[in-house]
This record gives sequence, C-alpha cells and structure tokens, in this order.
Amino acid sequence: MGTLCQYVVDKTVEGPNPPFPSARMAQLFYEFLGRYNEWKLVRRQETIGISAVLLFGLLALILPWLYPEIGISVSILMLILLFFTVRHYIKLNEKVSHLYVNVHILHHHLIGKLEVGFCDHREPCQCVEEFRGYVLKKYDISLDIGYLR
Repeated sequence: MGTLCQYVVDKTVEGPNPPFPSARMAQLFYEFLGRYNEWKLVRRQETIGISAVLLFGLLALILPWLYPEIGISVSILMLILLFFTVRHYIKLNEKVSHLYVNVHILHHHLIGKLEVGFCDHREPCQCVEEFRGYVLKKYDISLDIGYLR
C-alpha cells in the first residue's frame, strides 16, 4: 500500500491544497503557470490586433467608394491608423512567439519531471497522477505529452 502524499501548501492558491509532489515541483509549476497565463493573454491581444488590422484595411479601401467627397481624406487617416496597428500587431506577434517557446520549454521540463516520478517519497505513491489530475481539472492544462492550447 502506497503512502499518502504530503501536500505542499502555497498561500496563493485558493481552495484545497494542491497535490504537488515536491516543493521544487510547486515552484516549477507556478513559473510555468505564470508564463502560460501571460502567453494566453498576449494571444488574445494578438487576435484583437489582427482584427483591428483587417478592420482598418477594409475601411481604407471601402470608404472612398462609399463617400467620394470625404473618402480620400478618411482613407488616408485609416491608412495611418493601419500603419500603427500593423506595427503594434508585429510586436505582439513576436511576443507571442517568444512566450510560446518559453511556455513550451517549461511544459516539456514539467512533463519530464513527472515522467521520472519527481517526488519526495521513497515508497510507491500516486503523487504524479494526483498532480496531473489536479492541473487538468483546475487549470484545464494537460501535463501529458502533446501540444499546448
């Protein structure tokens, strides 16, 4: 019969104590979770950015046809806004790519630690399975080998 896992308590987590296999695993997971949340936020901003680029581009093309008397001046304004929006979108896209690499490396590192049973117990236990289930249920992040979403 395996031993009961001793949970590492972290004051930043609400609700029941998360079943971390070790204190070092908790630190690694919280670093991963912080980067993961940042990556998701910047991805949302990137989606809004590409929508703004498409909107300003379409408005720059359509407004001269709809309003010929003021369309050219408004179209020039839309092209200026399009320029700045594209610059911002490119910066966001680079940040998303950079964060994805960081998150992917941390995810791979976390999975590697779980695969070798990174735990403070000497006897067989269910720490890794409990931790994977907790992360999947609470954060909807799979710690199995695969792609992040």
